[in-house]
Amino acid sequence: MTGIYFDSDEDAVELVKALESEGYSTTLTREAFAGEEDWEDRAWVLVVEPFDDRVVEMVDVYGGWLPGDDRLPEDPPELPGAPKRLKD
Repeated sequence: MTGIYFDSDEDAVELVKALESEGYSTTLTREAFAGEEDWEDRAWVLVVEPFDDRVVEMVDVYGGWLPGDDRLPEDPPELPGAPKRLKD
């Protein structure tokens, strides 16, 4: 089973709602990475059954990530052409 990781529980809960409305079964837990001792720093992990292409599509929309996912965004973010100036 592949877990979907989130920094924010709000993003994870939104995806849970969307997936369950489409008939998926979900389990949301917390998981510590190596060396993490603070409970608040732990990632949220969502396990989805069945895990299919539709789930993968929704991961990017809801701000999650998959372990080992090395896909790059189709278009890199726009860089500013000049420094931003604050108005007085």
